[in-house]
Amino acid sequence: MASLPRAIAGRVSHLRRLARSLAYDPREGAREAWEDLLGRFERPAPAVAALDSPQWERELHSWLGASWPCAQLEELQAVWEDAQERLREHGLGAGRGAYGGWDDGDQALARAVWCMTAHVHAQRVLETGVARGITSRAVLERLARDGEGALWSIDLPALNHEGWAGELGLAVPDELRARWTLVEGSSRQRLEGLLRELGALDVFVHDSLHSERNMRFELERVWPAVRAGGGVVVDDVHQNAGFHTWLERARDARGMVCAADDAKALFAIVVKEHR
Repeated sequence: MASLPRAIAGRVSHLRRLARSLAYDPREGAREAWEDLLGRFERPAPAVAALDSPQWERELHSWLGASWPCAQLEELQAVWEDAQERLREHGLGAGRGAYGGWDDGDQALARAVWCMTAHVHAQRVLETGVARGITSRAVLERLARDGEGALWSIDLPALNHEGWAGELGLAVPDELRARWTLVEGSSRQRLEGLLRELGALDVFVHDSLHSERNMRFELERVWPAVRAGGGVVVDDVHQNAGFHTWLERARDARGMVCAADDAKALFAIVVKEHR
């Protein structure tokens, strides 16, 4: 019973966010409300054996033909610490539930994105979901070190969420933003048009709405655009069956489920095999 007030408070907060969404953008607010309703009928994620670090990291580097241990990971630690410091300078906490009840990117997720970007020599990276920009920062730093490539990110503006204005992409410094295109809107609105514009992708990162319906929508449309040898990183695959159902049907896909460093969430990595 002690958890009941907290549960009620969380539900009230969520309903308030839906009301603000409807007022700010009726079309997106209606979509969000529909996703919320469908979420009550989602199938649970199947039980899978998740790989811990460093097992999943060794496996990923093997799939990508890269050496392990990865010398390039040493650079990421300083990037991670600077991103966390940027949030602290603005009086913001980081981690689980810190972004209006949603999570900032986990450090294991950042490592996966960093190494995928580096070892596939990414030129075009697409991301859905930005929040404070932890994984965006990892991609952009890696591209800057390689001296080429760009990141496109799709995210809804935070103006309709009380207290979030100014936090979107806060972890990304100005000097990295020349390679970054932020596309405002939902993936339902913007993804297909952006894919037509970009053509082939090297890396895709899903970290937007983790509903079963939305996860499958994004992966089903992005996967044909991912080049052979490239891949996708998908956060929070433990929440429902969306990722797992997609992976069962995806062609040329080699995937694994990985545990976050704090063991409180699961993410997945999929590499597109050469035929």
